[in-house]
This record gives sequence, C-alpha cells and structure tokens, in this order.
Amino acid sequence: MKAFTFLAPEALDEAVALLDRHGRDARPIAGGQSLLLAMKDRIARPSVLVSLAGLADLRGWRYSPSGELEIGAATTYAALISAQFGGWHGEISAVAADLADRPVRTMGTIGGALCQADPRFDMPALAVGLGASVDTASAGGARTIPAAELFAASGGTVLGPGEILTTVRFPTLGAFSGVAFEKFRQRVFDAAVVSAVCGLRLDADARVADARIVLGAVAQAPVIAQRTGRQMTGRTLTEHDIAELGAAAMEEVLPVSQAMSSFHRYQRELVGVLVRRAITRALDQARS
Repeated sequence: MKAFTFLAPEALDEAVALLDRHGRDARPIAGGQSLLLAMKDRIARPSVLVSLAGLADLRGWRYSPSGELEIGAATTYAALISAQFGGWHGEISAVAADLADRPVRTMGTIGGALCQADPRFDMPALAVGLGASVDTASAGGARTIPAAELFAASGGTVLGPGEILTTVRFPTLGAFSGVAFEKFRQRVFDAAVVSAVCGLRLDADARVADARIVLGAVAQAPVIAQRTGRQMTGRTLTEHDIAELGAAAMEEVLPVSQAMSSFHRYQRELVGVLVRRAITRALDQARS
C-alpha cells in the first residue's frame, strides 16, 4: 500500500475544502471497506484520505416533510439494520442485514457502496431499483443526481474529483405498494452473481399501475429492464404471467446472442429465476 496522509475534518465544509485543496491525489473515506482493499492491491493510490467518519450530518436517517426517506451517506449497514423502517422501506434494512459479514456491516456505509460502484454490490442495484437519488457537495456547489444516472455504463460513477456524496434519498412509501430484492451468491459472504429488484404499485383494482425491474451484476452498472417493466403494467399478474416476465427479462438483459460463456449462460438463467422471485414477493407484499 502506498503511504498516505489521513485527515479528519469535523465539518462538511472543511472536508470539501480539503478535497479541493489536494485535488486528484485525495479521496474521501467513510468505512473504508472497499477503498482500503483497493489501496492494498494498488488499484487505488491516493496520497491523501479525507475521513467522513466525524461528520455527524452524514450519519443517521430522517423523513423529509414530503415523506422521502433521507439516509446520511456515512450511515453504516449496522445502523440501517436496526432502523426498523416501516412499509417497503423495510427492504433497505433487510438488504443491509444480508450482505457480506459482520465486520463489513459494522464499518461499511451506504454511501461508500454507491461510490465504489461495484456492479456486484447490493446497494447500487437497490438504489436504482427503488428510484433513489443522491445529494452531493463539492467546491463547485451541491447537486442532486438520480441513482439511475449516478453509475456510468462503462463502470464507476459520474462524481467529479472532490465531490462528496452526502445523502441518499428514497421515495415516499406511496411510490410503491411492494418491493423485493433477490440475489444469488456462491457463499454467504460473497458478492452477488446476479441480483434483482422489483418495485411495483397496484391500483384500486389490484392491477399493476407502475413497475420497475433492475438487475445487478450482469453489466458494469445496474440495468433497468424497461421492456419487462412495461409488460407488467395494466395487468393483474398470474403465475403464468410471472413466468413469462422472467423469460422476458432474460432476453432483455442477457439475450442468448450475448451469453457466450458458460458463466454468462448461468447468469442468464439466474436472471429469470430471480426476477420471478422478486415479482412474486413484491406482489405478495402489495396484496397483503
């Protein structure tokens, strides 16, 4: 690991100023679960680390006056697990409770996972699947970015040098009637081989009024299965419909022509299975 200077600001403005002063040689660090490993392997080589751990404004969660769930970017998975969110927001806690191992859940943060942008990680797929957005701060000012636009198709994020992710915003409980996250991994502490998110809203007649399907780990960024989502709307879904939607997602996200290796063929089959499971569980939640 390359030697580095560790700085611990006590306020967001100070952190922004430090990152601006040190430029591209500096990186913000929260839990450090991914960044430190990348530094150990010399994939990342910052000479300055600016800690966000001491910034109280970046920890914890609250509901905005409009009902949005606002989660500070430096909030750990452990804190999300104990939050006991109501309604479908509870899926955020459930996902946090089922990733990696206890040390990662204790130190890792929701913002760190989004900034690391590993396509196999759970939080990027969940944030895109639930239509979340993020707030950022930098010397150039603040901005809000939809999660679907945060991740570059070629990998990584669209965040600029010195830009700090401060808040993750999830929609109000009225945005969805049911939400489900499903994944497959080889071992309990492994990252996902494939993950699937389904968020849907039912109308008064129990038909799907709106639906969103997102797949993780199948590309360099979470993939929105837009055609599959459109096929769900306006219908009262049966088991047969759900099976067809799983097949449709397979063909949309990993068509046979692109599944050239045995691993990609394996992923393709998993897409179908996990999409069916996610839709079924989201529907059960919406109808209960």
